Amino acid sequence: MDQAESLRKRMEEHFAETPAVYHKKAKTLAVMSGKGGVGKSNVSLNTALAFIDKGKKVLLIDLDVGMGNIDILLGRQGRYTIMDVLNQQMPFHRALSTGPKGISYISGGTGLDTMFELNREKWAFFLKELSAVLSHFDYVLFDMGAGLSKDQLPFALSADDILIVTTPEPTSIMDAYSAIKHLALNGRELKLKVIVNRCISQKDGISAYTRLSNTVTAFLQQQLEYAGTIPEDSLVSKAVVEQQPFLIKHPRSKLSRAVYLLADSLLEAGTAKKEGSRSFIDKLSSFLRRGNAT
Repeated sequence: MDQAESLRKRMEEHFAETPAVYHKKAKTLAVMSGKGGVGKSNVSLNTALAFIDKGKKVLLIDLDVGMGNIDILLGRQGRYTIMDVLNQQMPFHRALSTGPKGISYISGGTGLDTMFELNREKWAFFLKELSAVLSHFDYVLFDMGAGLSKDQLPFALSADDILIVTTPEPTSIMDAYSAIKHLALNGRELKLKVIVNRCISQKDGISAYTRLSNTVTAFLQQQLEYAGTIPEDSLVSKAVVEQQPFLIKHPRSKLSRAVYLLADSLLEAGTAKKEGSRSFIDKLSSFLRRGNAT
């Protein structure tokens, strides 16, 4: 029995004994970018693996439906995708795959699937399944599609934290600003954190963050938090070609050390969750009922 099958069996035994309710508040992180090509999926995957090394149980959900990258970066083809759950063909826990370090993930799949052309019945099924699965994890990362489509917006706005991945390039910063503006027009009390990827130096990353933060504060009246800087490194492209995460292939590299520092920063902030705060499922359900994202 492989790890994925073992996980599914344990979950089935649990679900047979307990109702599918969201009784544990897993910390939810939506990882997004203003455009493609900034390394968002690599950041999502390697940060998730760093969380596991810190003793956390982690689920990574690829929401870039039809253009998912997570299984490609892992060099593994998941047996099922999130579309199997959305179409009521598969319980969520059975659609999960297991990757290195025991990470649980679900693929966004490839092809022309349209995730969000769903009726109320299918959404109700999906939310119930997701609620039950989330109770088994400490952290859940949603790897969003680049640019954040209207259909993905409720997931980002419902997350505890929104991680904006950008690079120091001016065009990338402007695209990140546009994505934040889109979020600000649709949500309140956003907790936005910036990860500056592909930096020549930490100074380069902090400078990029400061430019973005000042612009967002001036024009959108939103506050950004600095999450961390990840250096430019040829090990990233090598890891992509080899389909093995750089955190596993080169755990002691400067690149991996930066990701571990990022994970430490996010974990430290994650201990200060507000008492009485609404759960991810509650917020997502409200957004989907209202259907008011623009």
